[in-house]
Amino acid sequence: MRILVLSPFFPWPLYGGNMIRIFGILKELSSRGHEIYLLAGNSGPTPSPDNPVAVLCKHVAYYRPPASSQRSNALLSGLRALFSPYPYTNSKFGSNEIRRVIREILADQHFDLILANFAFLADSVPSKVAKSTPVVFDEHESEGLLWRQYMRRGNVAMRVFGLLNVLKVAWFQKRLVSRIAAILCASDRETEFARSFIPANVGLWTVPNGIDADSYTSLLTAQKDSNTIILCGGLGVFRNRLAALWFAQTVFPAVRKEIPDAEFWIVGSNPNQEIRDLEKVPGIHVTGTVEDTRPYYARAAVAVAPYRFGEGTKLKVLEAMASGVPVVATPIGCQGIDVVDGEQVLIADSETDFGDQVINLLRDPRKRAQMAGAARRRIEEKYTWKKIVDDVEPKLLALVEKRTRNA
Repeated sequence: MRILVLSPFFPWPLYGGNMIRIFGILKELSSRGHEIYLLAGNSGPTPSPDNPVAVLCKHVAYYRPPASSQRSNALLSGLRALFSPYPYTNSKFGSNEIRRVIREILADQHFDLILANFAFLADSVPSKVAKSTPVVFDEHESEGLLWRQYMRRGNVAMRVFGLLNVLKVAWFQKRLVSRIAAILCASDRETEFARSFIPANVGLWTVPNGIDADSYTSLLTAQKDSNTIILCGGLGVFRNRLAALWFAQTVFPAVRKEIPDAEFWIVGSNPNQEIRDLEKVPGIHVTGTVEDTRPYYARAAVAVAPYRFGEGTKLKVLEAMASGVPVVATPIGCQGIDVVDGEQVLIADSETDFGDQVINLLRDPRKRAQMAGAARRRIEEKYTWKKIVDDVEPKLLALVEKRTRNA
């Protein structure tokens, strides 16, 4: 197949879960002989032509994201979203410039399939093109479910903003499904939710997040620091910052009281000053952007996923499982991943229970080893990109074949 992949960013280096998902699927499709044409948002220097993404693609093109998409323009993006009829992500990242570039590419090139990451890019494909070329929308994370969480658990302003976006998403979903051939959801929970508004003629498939398990194999025999706790995640994302703050401020003090030499490492790009200030607390370290998280997983005894908000599946949890690092997670932190509490992960929600689970793991190397082994086996059974694309590739081929027959 000739596939046009639409991405809001160039998926390298792999600084976040969305990048890992886009790169993992793109790499696996390319390895199977599919011809990939990538259109990616990029507001900085043009990436080197010998980077791993360019090697996988037949051609790479770029568009300039709108000013509202930049982290430095948070106020602008918030105001734009408030007064826009579109949901937050669409109003923040979408633009007429994106639509123009996509039209120009489609005027010159024929594709068998368009794989659009995120709703605003799926919506940017001209409806006329969508009638002849199947558009597959990779949702990454259900906005409808996410905004419902903010409605229930946020402060007053967040609840109001969440309600506005729930209403906007409901309207936008009806508009979007008229021009797409299939939706990829990252978890069964999101797939079930989407059934309430997806017509029967639109494909609806669960395609979980995955991991390049082989690249983490060497970490399984690494010498772990018995006192080291790790949290990995892009800190430009609100819910990742909230998770780091919650653990650092409400859980880690109790851990440190019981285990005085415990260390908490926050590993991720774009930490704001509030996150940076956590380093003033004894035992807490903030790395900022790192090229590779694996050296940090190599030394960690326990990984934490203390998420209070979020949908999709957390790639940070899959990374830890692949690395042989046992995970303590909230229910939201491990949702969408086929794990059993007490076997592949430990699940806790309250700060007391969460802290107790971390303390018990730090004190019990045998339990850590048992959980790490079970978690790695689950990764190899279900969450490698090869297994994931083995499942979705025949569905994509059938979609293209069906559209060709009906043309």
